[in-house]
Amino acid sequence: MPTRLVALGAGPDIRVDRAVVLVGRDPRCDVRLDSWRVSRIHCCLAPDRDAIVVRDLASTNGTWINGRRVVTGRLRAGDALAIAHHRYRLEAERTPEVMPLSRCG
Repeated sequence: MPTRLVALGAGPDIRVDRAVVLVGRDPRCDVRLDSWRVSRIHCCLAPDRDAIVVRDLASTNGTWINGRRVVTGRLRAGDALAIAHHRYRLEAERTPEVMPLSRCG
């Protein structure tokens, strides 16, 4: 299930649509947050069933889930994530409902 972290302020939304998404200031990161408060390689995100596993990678200003600083944690739909001062809310993208063929036409 593709998911995205919706930015609650300045900054890009983050799509978690691969096995591991690396977030940081470094140009080699999958998601680049251009802020001196974000570490070069800040954290990584990985989908795991109905959640996103978040792992802080020894960042200076921390990774926070629902207001608690974490080294590793799980995000579920509706949870808040802070990467340094960038704030996000996790939204699960739903696939559109498909009408059964027997009801068409």
